[in-house]
Amino acid sequence: MSAFSAALETYLRECRRVGRMPATERSCYPALRDLFDAVGRTLNPNVSATTELAGEHHPDLGLFEARGRSTAAGGAPDPDRGVVEVKLADADIREIAGGEQVRAYRERYGRVLVTNLREFLLVTSGPDGRTAFGERFTLAESPAAFDLLLDHPRRAAVRSGDELGEYLARAFEHQTTISEPRVLARLLASHARDARVRVRRAGDANAVAAVREALEEALGIRFEDERGAEFFRSTLVQTLFYGVFAAWVQWSRSIDTNVLNKNERERERERE
Repeated sequence: MSAFSAALETYLRECRRVGRMPATERSCYPALRDLFDAVGRTLNPNVSATTELAGEHHPDLGLFEARGRSTAAGGAPDPDRGVVEVKLADADIREIAGGEQVRAYRERYGRVLVTNLREFLLVTSGPDGRTAFGERFTLAESPAAFDLLLDHPRRAAVRSGDELGEYLARAFEHQTTISEPRVLARLLASHARDARVRVRRAGDANAVAAVREALEEALGIRFEDERGAEFFRSTLVQTLFYGVFAAWVQWSRSIDTNVLNKNERERERERE
């Protein structure tokens, strides 16, 4: 079992221990904090979760880089990786994310990870400064489905642990504007790992089988037995995401060239 899957299993077991429908969100803080810390330890710099911000009119958890805790007014840790708003499993995550409380947190802290224990939704600011809903991850579609996960935490962890871990890592490292190739490469690598899991899970679904047959025909090769199938899945995912990265590099260079040309034209006008 991977580290992410183990962290999810621990989280689900702790949720079951504190009760399927606890009286308050506060009883779920330790389980979430441990889950976030397990993911944060895989990042560089490490990211840690703290409940020191919790209280009336304050977020439930703060996320900060472990290498340097800056301090906000009043001595509270400055959550340089955003904050977390927690509700119970019967809450509507989109309704929470669109509320005034999350809007206020977003304006102050930049980004908010909203969760009802079974779903996670990243909230940021759009180009117009308004609330923008980012990437979402769902462990269970309903409170009843979440109950079933709690009855079988290991099964759920093996199925969803890696995907949840990758999602949370992306949420912790989220940047509104991607300006460096290494940042995009890391982001695409995370999505590629997710895609590989989903392609493997899809098995011989019609859409995957059609792509496989087309690739075999184009290349004049056959992907035989399970080793061949795994090679096909890796080839498919790497080709797709390398194409996205190459397109971004080309686009970025064209933007840089346009800026340089514009600056040169402005200098020419000034000399005239």
